Amino acid sequence: MTLAILELNDQALVIQSQDGQSFTEPGFAQLTATGIESGDNARATAWLKPQTSYNQYWRQLNQLPLPKKQQWARHHGDIAYSQIKHMLDKVGSPSNLILAVPGCFTDDQLALILGLAQAIPVQVDGVIDSALAIGLQVEQPTLLVDLQLQQSVVSLIKNTADATRVSAQEVIPDLGTMHLYNGVSRHISDRLIADYRHDPLHTSEGEQAIYDNLPKWLLQLNWETEISVSLPSPRGELPVTLRNNDIRKIFEQRLAGLDAIIAKYPSAQLSFAHSARLLPALLPRFSRSKVMAKTAAVDNCLVAEQQIVDSSSTLHRITRLTTANEKNKKAPPKQRCATHLLYKNYAWPLNRPLSIFIADSGLIITKGINNRADVVTVIENQEVRVIHQSTAIDGNISNQCEPGSEIMIAGHSLTLIEVSNA
Repeated sequence: MTLAILELNDQALVIQSQDGQSFTEPGFAQLTATGIESGDNARATAWLKPQTSYNQYWRQLNQLPLPKKQQWARHHGDIAYSQIKHMLDKVGSPSNLILAVPGCFTDDQLALILGLAQAIPVQVDGVIDSALAIGLQVEQPTLLVDLQLQQSVVSLIKNTADATRVSAQEVIPDLGTMHLYNGVSRHISDRLIADYRHDPLHTSEGEQAIYDNLPKWLLQLNWETEISVSLPSPRGELPVTLRNNDIRKIFEQRLAGLDAIIAKYPSAQLSFAHSARLLPALLPRFSRSKVMAKTAAVDNCLVAEQQIVDSSSTLHRITRLTTANEKNKKAPPKQRCATHLLYKNYAWPLNRPLSIFIADSGLIITKGINNRADVVTVIENQEVRVIHQSTAIDGNISNQCEPGSEIMIAGHSLTLIEVSNA
């Protein structure tokens, strides 16, 4: 028997098998002449081919006919089936599966997901609320914000002497990654119209260019007050300056629903799932809130596997687990995290991005984000994050930030180290 954990958040679906194979991709699908393509490749053509692009099939998971008849899919269920199967194939087609699903899924949608799994076929051993899976190790009342493509789920997680449970849950339908991206896209469009009388959102190429670059630009604004970017147009590249304060205002306009929920639980610790890390990254009032690791759900499910299976005699979404013993006996020790990158006897701090260039004499490292660099990396949320990497180089960069680990870039070795100020 081989087991995998699959977390169904359409901003970034994550699957990991017991043997360590993992894969992640967004909830985008493109219906092509040869079949259904999902993930990053589908996202890369979503605005170029909008008539055959889908990104709401997880939020609107059902078997209602698609608005336009398609060769490879009758309804959203067919598209979801294709993506689940694709992700299982990417980790060796495991025989057994534990699903971590957000609290916004209805009973009918859960039943449909189980039917899709049976058709693949893969044996579902348990279904756990993804908020519980992400927050299974919390030690005090925690309000967890989990951002999806089209909505957010906010869950109150409570820990008692013998159990952890989701005690309250609310869905915010107008706070999703796409809502935030759409607001920033409109801001960019307004700037270009005012400066150049050009609206990039009026062409599919302009839309695709904006949405391709938004994740990188917003991440860059995490560390810089403003950045200069450019977008293609019939008149050539048009420059525009994005300012951190402007983006904050756009984000704040979407937070009324979240603020109302936060006000209900003033004593709870506010935390963000990895999917929602943009909010504490760009909004100062959330900057001290904890951001959960990207793999928190799958890691915790592997730790509590037996508890989940024992609680799944009937396949329902588990919102409570008696895990005190598992925490004491099986929870992995807190991972140490590197603070610097060591190269040629010089240590570079990783609390802000580093740009790495490949030269004849070796590697050249500079502080800050330079999009012309071969690699741009930083330590964020207890993992090494690659902001940019040239496709022309051979780079072996894992997410692990444990001191002593090596990073290989074009045959050059760099070492992650921990520098203590004690």
